[in-house]
This record gives sequence, C-alpha cells and structure tokens, in this order.
Amino acid sequence: MTLFSRTPHRVGTIVPSPRVLLTAFLAIMRTLRNRRSAHQIAEMPDYLLSDLGLRRDDVHEALNRGWREDPTFQLAIKASRRRRSL
Repeated sequence: MTLFSRTPHRVGTIVPSPRVLLTAFLAIMRTLRNRRSAHQIAEMPDYLLSDLGLRRDDVHEALNRGWREDPTFQLAIKASRRRRSL
C-alpha cells in the first residue's frame, strides 16, 4: 500500500516537482530584488559610483540586458575587472 495514489500521466507530459517550482520562483524573486538594487545604484551620483569601481555606462548596460539576467552580477564583474587593471 502506498501513501499516494498513482495517476496515469499522458505520454510526453512533464510535471515539474514542487522543489523545482520553488527553486525557480526563488530565483526569479532574487533576480527581481537584485534588479531593484541595480536601479538604486543607477540613482547614485558619479563620485559614489567611482568609489564602487563603476561608471554610469556600466550600470545602464547591465540594466539593459535581458530581464532574466542579474544586473548586480554583471556590475560585480565589471568592478572586479576595473580593480584588477589599476
């Protein structure tokens, strides 16, 4: 005897597990939260951006990428590369 009854699935139908759905939802929420943070960074004056190792162009470029890409990750890479080149 099993706890869950088995229901027949149609051939070719893929039903994602709740864990996969939760992980996808959390990833989307994290990306949206980071996008909001990038918008706040874009509102900073230029002297604060330079303290972070960024230029205004870097912020606008990161924000103009696709909605699925995390702009804060792109900004961290740009700042890291700029620090290494100094």
